[in-house]
Amino acid sequence: MRGCTQCGECLNVCPVFRQHWREEFSPKGKRLLLEPVNAGIEIEGFTWDEIFALARLCAGCGRCQQACARKLSTADLLADVRARHPHWTQRFWELWINHMGPLWPAVGFFAGLASQGLMPKALESSLATAKSLVNRKNISPWVRFFPGDAPQDPSPVVLFPGCTARNVRSQWTEKAESLLWTCGYTLLDGNGFTCCGGTMHHAGQYAAMTAIRRVNLEVWERMGRPRIATFCASCLHGLMEYADGFLEGEDARVWKKSLTPLTALLDGLRSEVLAAKPATYGYHQPCHWAVDRDMPFLGGKVPGLLKGDGICCGMGGILKMTDPDLSASMAKTCLRGMPEGVENILTGCSGCAMQLSAFAPEGVVVLHWLDAICSADKQFIRGTGPSPV
Repeated sequence: MRGCTQCGECLNVCPVFRQHWREEFSPKGKRLLLEPVNAGIEIEGFTWDEIFALARLCAGCGRCQQACARKLSTADLLADVRARHPHWTQRFWELWINHMGPLWPAVGFFAGLASQGLMPKALESSLATAKSLVNRKNISPWVRFFPGDAPQDPSPVVLFPGCTARNVRSQWTEKAESLLWTCGYTLLDGNGFTCCGGTMHHAGQYAAMTAIRRVNLEVWERMGRPRIATFCASCLHGLMEYADGFLEGEDARVWKKSLTPLTALLDGLRSEVLAAKPATYGYHQPCHWAVDRDMPFLGGKVPGLLKGDGICCGMGGILKMTDPDLSASMAKTCLRGMPEGVENILTGCSGCAMQLSAFAPEGVVVLHWLDAICSADKQFIRGTGPSPV
């Protein structure tokens, strides 16, 4: 039995529907077509290829579930369809995320050598995405942080960096750890963590997702179940999903309680605005924040924040591979929703930062907020913490 009441609330929030304005691209339209398919029932008037093509057009943002009165997740339904009817892009995406990370910098470098005018038009979106993999380390910080009030809970913290930071933005991890150390936290070594697994779930690669979750849980258990801080909204969302059936009972409760956005631990820091900070800057709110702790933190510590209209950036995990042009179009729509005249944009999601920087117009710079800060205490040792101030 289908749970969808066809009320249409999801049409108001779906970024894919916004690009096409056609019913079959909406969450409720996809449910109408794909729920029977998932149950093994053929739909008259649509070929299997057409139906499965629709299943690949989803950013996994979760906005439809938030808007739905019955809290139905069309993204989860589409993931189930992908799992039952796999496409070669899913396996390649798994390889790209789980095994090709060390090659990401090289891919970005060679993409930068390619001439835009000589590339086939069909590859332009993919080329722009690849170029965003090139690291930018010469960014002048906007704000410097200093020790302030000692943390109310000084128990050890381990940082979960995620795929992007691990492979192409190592400075995010370094800065995040430095901030935690400056606050007075004892840092544990999180090098054993891997991908959060969220993108494997969205791709329907459930075996890979399960293996990833087991690795991360084993690392957490070995460290004594410490708090886990992350600076990526999508990573936090992916980690939170472990408690929705993969873990049960007390284990699920303790795991979920251990997860926290990085900025939730930084309120005690003092800050100093530096000369490089622009008067105003845009803020892109990631879809996967259940409660956005970054925006109030930045608004208080980095004055001049102007929020965009909150449209999904189109990163969408495997959507980058199944329909790169749709993904690019969604990014450009998101960027047009920024306040007029904004030339600098911050966000708190690794995927959003990469996606929007790939398609930002000339003269507009998109950064993870960690790119725009520095800490007065640059040297730290894991397993220690400074004396509380």
